[in-house]
Amino acid sequence: MSTYQPSSGIIERIRGLLPTMPDAQRSLAELVLGDPAAVARMTIVELAEQCGVSTGTITRFCRALGMNGYAALRIALASDSGRIGGGTWAAHIGTDVTEGDDIRQVANVISANIGHVVAEAIANLDLAVVERAASLLAAARRVVVFGVGGSATTALGFQQLLYQIGVPAWVYTDAHMALTGAALMTRGDVLVAVSHSGRTREVCDLVAEARSHGARTIAITNDLASPVARRAELALATAVFEMGGSSTENILARHAQLAVLDVLYIAIAQRTFEQTREAIAVATEAVRPYKIVDAAGGVDSADVRHT
Repeated sequence: MSTYQPSSGIIERIRGLLPTMPDAQRSLAELVLGDPAAVARMTIVELAEQCGVSTGTITRFCRALGMNGYAALRIALASDSGRIGGGTWAAHIGTDVTEGDDIRQVANVISANIGHVVAEAIANLDLAVVERAASLLAAARRVVVFGVGGSATTALGFQQLLYQIGVPAWVYTDAHMALTGAALMTRGDVLVAVSHSGRTREVCDLVAEARSHGARTIAITNDLASPVARRAELALATAVFEMGGSSTENILARHAQLAVLDVLYIAIAQRTFEQTREAIAVATEAVRPYKIVDAAGGVDSADVRHT
């Protein structure tokens, strides 16, 4: 979670830290200070190209400012500069919905929030870590996926995707069953722990238990500085800016998790292409008799993901 306090002024904070920054971060800071409103409109890739630095440098710059990622910096810059030509979060979508909003407004807010958070999650995703995680999962003897609360649904969906492409995967949403499963893990097994906050005790304990038995561990979390992320071997950030308890935050967290896990899923499928193709063909044929046949004699929705 970000330690930055909006009242302190992000632009002033950057100015204060500028003299002590490494050269790469200093050039980045100078560009930000030159036009904070323009930077607030850029994706992390666009800013990296503009400054001639890596996305990793930008991420380190954000953490030096006490933030958990580039999404938080963009929002802070938009708020602090007060002028980004209608490009602020509030100007486009607001920060929440109220009991007085009509259903069209609610739908627009949710749509815009989801679009924004998915774009940010992908823009801030460390693709090198995705590659490493995908390689571990593709070669795993067994995969265990775990999540509690809102993350349980995400964990279940990811396990189903893996299972359908022939990856031996189990999912737990009960902490006691998960700990039992973790205790039985060995070298060659991989745990995927899903936790938005990264501070859920059950998830922390599960990661530690799995590692103690030689299993590899991957965390999917919004906070790379959290206990879950620190205990896991690899961590992928979902990059959802904390919105002070907004009632839509849980929705956004789920969609960010899904976006990150979908990228990971495709990377695994690429590494197990022949197995994936065969598994999908077999599964599709197995459920074909239960599909509704349309008027033209075709089968409705042959993709097993939509059964």
